[in-house]
Amino acid sequence: MISRSGLARYARTVAFLLGLLVLIFSVVTSVLGTRSRQIADQDHALALTLQQQVAALDNYFERARAIDAVLADNPVFTDFYRAPGTDQEKIAAGGPLLDRVNDALAYLTQLFPGRVGEACFIDGSGAEIARVVNGVPAAPADLSQDEDDNAFFAPTLALGAGEVYQAKEYESPDTHNAVISNSTAVRAAGHTGIVHYEIALDSFRMTATPGRIAASIVDAGSARVIVDTRAGTADDPAVSTVVRSGRDHGVTTVDGRRIAFQRIAATEGNANDWYVAAHAPAFGAGWTRGLSVGSLALLLGALLTLLVSGVSWSLHLRAVRRAAAYDSLTGLPNRTLLTERVGAALRGGRDASVVFIDLRGFKEVNDVVGYHHGDLLLTDVAGRLVQAAPPDATVARVGADDFAVLLPGYRPAAAEDLARTLQTALHHTFLIKDITLDVETAAGVAGGPVHGDDPETLLRHAETAMHLAAADATGVQQYDPAHDTNAAHRLELLGDLRRAIGADDQIILHYQPKIDLVTGRPAGVEALVRWNHPVKGRMAPDTFIPMAESTSLIRPLTDHVLQIAARQARQWQQGGTPIPVAVNLSTRCLLDPHFADHVFDLLQRTGLPVELLELEVTESMVMADPDRALAVLRALHDGGIRLSVDDFGTGHSSMTYLQRLPVQELKIDRSFVQQMTDVDGDAVLVRTAITLGHNLGLSVVAEGIEDEETAAALRELGCDIAQGYHFARPMPADEFDRWLAGTAVQPPVRC
Repeated sequence: MISRSGLARYARTVAFLLGLLVLIFSVVTSVLGTRSRQIADQDHALALTLQQQVAALDNYFERARAIDAVLADNPVFTDFYRAPGTDQEKIAAGGPLLDRVNDALAYLTQLFPGRVGEACFIDGSGAEIARVVNGVPAAPADLSQDEDDNAFFAPTLALGAGEVYQAKEYESPDTHNAVISNSTAVRAAGHTGIVHYEIALDSFRMTATPGRIAASIVDAGSARVIVDTRAGTADDPAVSTVVRSGRDHGVTTVDGRRIAFQRIAATEGNANDWYVAAHAPAFGAGWTRGLSVGSLALLLGALLTLLVSGVSWSLHLRAVRRAAAYDSLTGLPNRTLLTERVGAALRGGRDASVVFIDLRGFKEVNDVVGYHHGDLLLTDVAGRLVQAAPPDATVARVGADDFAVLLPGYRPAAAEDLARTLQTALHHTFLIKDITLDVETAAGVAGGPVHGDDPETLLRHAETAMHLAAADATGVQQYDPAHDTNAAHRLELLGDLRRAIGADDQIILHYQPKIDLVTGRPAGVEALVRWNHPVKGRMAPDTFIPMAESTSLIRPLTDHVLQIAARQARQWQQGGTPIPVAVNLSTRCLLDPHFADHVFDLLQRTGLPVELLELEVTESMVMADPDRALAVLRALHDGGIRLSVDDFGTGHSSMTYLQRLPVQELKIDRSFVQQMTDVDGDAVLVRTAITLGHNLGLSVVAEGIEDEETAAALRELGCDIAQGYHFARPMPADEFDRWLAGTAVQPPVRC
């Protein structure tokens, strides 16, 4: 018989073994589960990178087709063929006709520097009529006569009207870059020609991605890597193996690399048969290789009683701490952890600075394209900040659209320089799925111990400096106690502005004349808003317009400005001098489907003829939500309102949307005009913008003219209207009346 003590020992042994088995099973399950989560997380990151690269290619192909369509419809090519003489005679003669052809081609290389290097116009016989390389036209003697030997020539001529052929990648004989070409047929006056341009493959290269993820574009036929985030990579055996498998898409592991891939097959109009692959070192290819579940159980069984409790507790504490200290969306430290690290950096009176960054207009991103795109944008912003910040910096997300960067050892001046570097990194276009987004930022800098020797004070002062940078539109602002307006002051100023909108003597308009460059006669005025604050005095628009645009005040402010402008234009009309008045709109107006009704109601109430009101919008306003903005613009246009594209050249709209805009006027931004007589590049951009505007049937206005030399140059280029201090500064209505009375002639009415 078994004694009681033996039974007890047996029971304890069984209990221990059972407990040990349960613990071992728990550990093995945890290890396998963790590995599965790592693989799933990596696959998700690879899929996102793959989608970004595929979307970039899709966006390019669509944009290339749109550009070709615009080029094919450009009347300058038809005019060339219809002009008397042979092609060679017209080329040898040169003159304005060939200049227009070269300008049309140069517009591409200037508009997309670093991407489009060469563009040319080829006759159906194979003779080259014009070629532009990096913006410089080729001499007639350098033009090729045997372009029909190129691979793109015959397929392009075989296409129908408006179709585009994209040839396989090759080395450009002009730029010596690896390129692909885009070409479309031009048929006019019994002639057939080809408009052709090259796109550098390097322009498809994605920037480095966090997590050692590389993105590659691979030729399907040769399995050769032609574009890769890792500069200089020409061969990758793992990626080549996937390409040779013949599968169109999927996720797989080859030679220790995890690869997500998708094929973009050749089509009738695109000879490029490519694979896009996103890849990184695979999880599970390191310490777990060859380690069986049985050997893992034996190893853990020996150490289990000493380690399992401590490991489990440590993991639990780590998970709790991470949840409390890190942002769940971006994975960055949150304000709590940042505050701790700021305190550690300041300990002992050491130097440390904080850069506070706000994404301007982020709410509009969520409102226009949705919260999912907004979350993806925040994640990409976080990645760029981490990549641009120094290795010892801490990048944190401290608000819905606010980020902060802790810089240990930095004094305020050095931190201010770094803040500008961070802004530069964020001011490159973001590609979020199939949408391109641009962000504007304001950054504030505070450095300890001079601006605060504790974390709360230093962070608060950095945020205060950021608000000042946003209000003054300075980009980056270092904390200054003299300008510490704080949130209470901002709320007070917003209240003052709300009351000012209802007061007749605070919000006023100044009017700057627009001059016809041919006749010298006034062609209209632009209305510019001013605020006479009862205590602070005259306030510049840059002080209160951004603040109004970030709140609901921009709508009543815009309505108030429109009412003042309409009443004044009506007074001028009744006095016998009808003068068209132009008013700038905000993005919120173009997103309001009822805005056009408000404008026409105002015109009816004031009795102002529709032809005496002009509305100005910017490219970036339209691109915030093109479909909604175009609907509002068409309603205004159909009602007879004259529309103008302001600040042309500084936005990021596509040529497709520019062609669709129902506008009558193009205003070239002052940043190009003011240096056009000194900087050749600016002169070329102004000339091509004037040519583009006229080709689209638009009147062209140049802003910022400050001397007669610039006015004469614009007049020679065929610019229609000029505006700037050389002619007159913005002035109140009564002063404008005196200025107008001193002119030799009265202003015309533009219908």
